[in-house]
Parts: sequence; C-alpha cells; structure tokens
Amino acid sequence: MKALINSLGKGRCIGILLHGPPGTGKTLLATSLAKEFNSSYFIIDGSPDLDRRDIEGNWELFNGDTKFNQGPLTRAIEDANNNGISFIVINEINAIRESEQISLNSLLSESHINLISKGFERYSLKETSKLVIIGTMNKGVIGINKLQEAFEDRFLVCPEITYPTKQKEIEIAVKLSGCKSNVAETVVDAARQIRKQAIKDFSITKIFSTRLIVNFCLIVSNMSPTYLTYNIENIIINKLGENQEEKKSIAMILDGKLFEDNLRKYLVPNSKTKPGINKDLVLPRAPEAKIISNFKSKVEKYAFEIGNGKFKNKSGSLMWKFFEWFWDHHRTSLKDYIQLTEKLGYHKVFKETTGHIHLYNGEITLAYIKWLYRNRNKDLMDFMRRVCPVLN
Repeated sequence: MKALINSLGKGRCIGILLHGPPGTGKTLLATSLAKEFNSSYFIIDGSPDLDRRDIEGNWELFNGDTKFNQGPLTRAIEDANNNGISFIVINEINAIRESEQISLNSLLSESHINLISKGFERYSLKETSKLVIIGTMNKGVIGINKLQEAFEDRFLVCPEITYPTKQKEIEIAVKLSGCKSNVAETVVDAARQIRKQAIKDFSITKIFSTRLIVNFCLIVSNMSPTYLTYNIENIIINKLGENQEEKKSIAMILDGKLFEDNLRKYLVPNSKTKPGINKDLVLPRAPEAKIISNFKSKVEKYAFEIGNGKFKNKSGSLMWKFFEWFWDHHRTSLKDYIQLTEKLGYHKVFKETTGHIHLYNGEITLAYIKWLYRNRNKDLMDFMRRVCPVLN
C-alpha cells in the first residue's frame, strides 16, 4: 500500500477500504501507514449518530461571538495542504449514515468538500498535497447503514486483512504486550483452536482475535497469577461465549490444552521479589466478577435515570459527569471497579507522571480517576467495553 500511495500523483484524495474480521489490525495498519509517511492522522469512529457537522466542523458560541471549530476532515485537508500529506481513518465505515457518506463523495472523487455549516463553502486540497482516506469494516457484519455502491466505488482498492500466521501472532503479542514468548505461544495456540471452532465448525459465535490475544497477554503478564482463573473466565470465556453452551465449549478447549496450568508455570512471580504486598497495590475487596456485575447494575441504573448514551460525547469520549454521578451516588462501587485498571498498569504510569500513588488508605483516589479521564479516556472506554465490560 505504500507503493500505491507513492504511485499516485499529488493533488488527489486516495481511498483505501480495508475489510476483515475484528481484531486483525486494520486500524493499526492504517495508523502505521500514516507513521511511515511521517504524517498526521485523524480517526473517525463510524456511528449512526455521527452528523455531517461532526466530521466537517461546526460553529460554536464563544465569549459572545461565534467561531468555527474544524472537524477531522477540514483539519486533515489543512494538514495535507501544509505538510504535503495527511491521513483519515474511518472505523466501521458502513455504520455511517448515507447522508454522511455522500458528503465524502466529492472529496474522494474531486478532492474537495462543500461545508454545510458554511453555506456549502468549498474546502479544497492543494495540487501539491495528498490526502489518504482509509475505511475499515467487517464485511461479514452488515452495517447499521448500507454502504452505498457509488461511495464504495470511489475507494481505489479493497484488500482483505486476515489473521496472521501462528509465529507472526506470537511475535505481535510479545512486542505489543511485553509478555514472555512461552506465554504468547500458549495463548496463541488456544486462540487459534477456538478461532477454528468459530470459523469452520460454527459452534462458537465470536472469534478470538489478535487484539484479544494481545490484551489478554498484557493483563496476565502484569497481574499476580492469583487472578489467572478470573482473567480466563472474564476475558476469554465470558467475552467469547454467547450462551452457556458456547462458554462450555470454550472452557473444554482450554482445559484440553491445559491452558491455565501451562500459563501458571510461566507466570510464576520472580523469585528475587521479596514477599509481601506492594504498598502501591491492594487486593480488591471482592472477586472481580462480582465487582464487574455490581458496577454494571449501577451503570444500568445511571442509564435509566440520566438517559441511555449519556456517558459519552459526540466524539465517543467518556464524559466527566458520568464519573461525577458515580462519585456522588455509588462511590464504593466506582472505586472497586476503577481499581481493576491495575491489571493494565495504568497506576504505574500515574505514579511515574505525577509522583503520587493511586490509593489512599487502600482505596482509589479521585485524583487518579480524574487522571484516567484526562489522559487515558479512550483506553478507559475500551477497558469498560472489552476488558471488564460494563458498557454496551
């Protein structure tokens, strides 16, 4: 794809449509391409709630006057015009409404957009610049909105991204999670067997993706083996199993491969480590599954009282009022749940950055929650959706 981008002349907008199953690295490939060109990139998460003004830009009242806030499209065009090239990555592009798809047609074919918020003022790409739009989608899943034929046709290429070879997946897991190679190999072996059941035998609905391999390796490598059983149950079995039969099938595959026993051998704590509890780490007061279940019920209560979807803004970031409400109404439940982020090591980054620990008298501090909100918003959203799921 580097050769493709290089081969096309400047003054053009290039469309590339990546498709493949979840967790195969489509977004990672897109952002890596941008980095190869030393370019900025802007990510748009496809959603039926996405408005044309969200991606083009909108007017805002500020200090008694109005100012125009650029959207990712206008910012990308400006960056391309200033630096020669820029990238836009649109995740789940088939979830975008047809009206928003149409707004991209002129950009893909004629290298300009007509800003609806500015009376259809034309915003163009310079003849010396290049803009690359990369859309990602899973063709096996029908989008909330149909991908228009005229829109899809404007993308030059549509490569399929599949799962890597076994050895490559092991290398990816080791590089991205920092785990030991034998841990990665054990997880990859199990993942590929479960994936086979899902793709060929159709006995399991969800696929054990490369992304999940990396996340699981990251978590178990940064936590005490004491939590291994809970992590296997919540990150693999409960996440992939749609019903009790599927969960049972997954558990049988893992048992057959002696998955937990093998991992426990490789995850034995360093013998040089002195016994005792790290003062920066305190064991949760309840099992992880119970903490997640308890917090999820409170999230459902929040959705009922405040309104469903009122936990994130239009850009998809978590809203502070979500945490503020829990701090005021269900503080203990919030603290217990946020303490589970220790498994991803965010508390270590917090200490390195601020010089403070994330606990006071054994409980999560408000300062740590605010730091997560400001500095790890997208990671926290992913944690609440995938790692310890409480959000739909």
